[in-house]
Amino acid sequence: MDPLILSFAVVNGLLQGGIYGGIALGLSLIFGVLRVVNFAHGSFLMLSLYLSFWCWSLLGMDPYLSALVTVPAMFALGYLVQRLIISPLIVRERALVVEPLSALLLTCGIFLVVDNLALMAFGPDVRSVQLSYYMPSVMLGPIPVDTPRLIAAASSIGVAVAVSMWLRYSHLGRAIRATAQNRDAAAMSGIDVPQVYAVTFGLGCAILGLFGALIAPFIPVNPQIGVAFGIKSFIVVVLGGMGSLPGSIIGGLVIGVFEAVASQFVTATSAAIFSLGLFILVLLVRPAGIMGRA
Repeated sequence: MDPLILSFAVVNGLLQGGIYGGIALGLSLIFGVLRVVNFAHGSFLMLSLYLSFWCWSLLGMDPYLSALVTVPAMFALGYLVQRLIISPLIVRERALVVEPLSALLLTCGIFLVVDNLALMAFGPDVRSVQLSYYMPSVMLGPIPVDTPRLIAAASSIGVAVAVSMWLRYSHLGRAIRATAQNRDAAAMSGIDVPQVYAVTFGLGCAILGLFGALIAPFIPVNPQIGVAFGIKSFIVVVLGGMGSLPGSIIGGLVIGVFEAVASQFVTATSAAIFSLGLFILVLLVRPAGIMGRA
């Protein structure tokens, strides 16, 4: 293969992988604290994309400025979903831990309801956001790098660092970490565990609100867009290590580069199949994931 073509594929894979990792951050955070596999993760991303689109279409907002709307709106949605839908399941289980299968089926139901309501409300048509200004590509030597994709990929690293620092140094962040490490001990120390659960779920959805605004300029939106990103997020999180924020970024980069390079030799569909093979191979060697712990 021509080295220039290979370099171009690697750069595009890093950009796409960074976006995968950023979108998967919220899923990893929610699982790390609640031990809930949020099957509706892609559906919430789809809602944030639609919200960014309507802010641009109806209010004339710049897609990037629409994050001022999508982030708090998605936080509120995630907070309410946890409080009104998932929290009663915790009460029913009479423990601070949700039974994994029950939570998976519950979030699967949320995914079906949200996607079908979006299909009923918005129809199957594909909608896209157009920037009102031109963003020139950044030249990395002879390789042009798409600026909106670069912004989204770089933001994933910034968000991962910011969330990690917030979890380490803020009072609420330390409460979240304590709850993730030992729920019973956290509750006996005076931490409001249900409130921590709700804030964490809201924060995971708020991250989706941010990335919905960041990827809206180059990702057309329709009611089915969340399924593809949701499945990819699961692969990224498990590959990187469940509950590990750095692992989500690393897992996204691995999948993104592998698919981009493989697509130079086979079709894009076959490249996605090979990425699943890589996923299985890594888990056979390291079941906890790249950055995960047993």
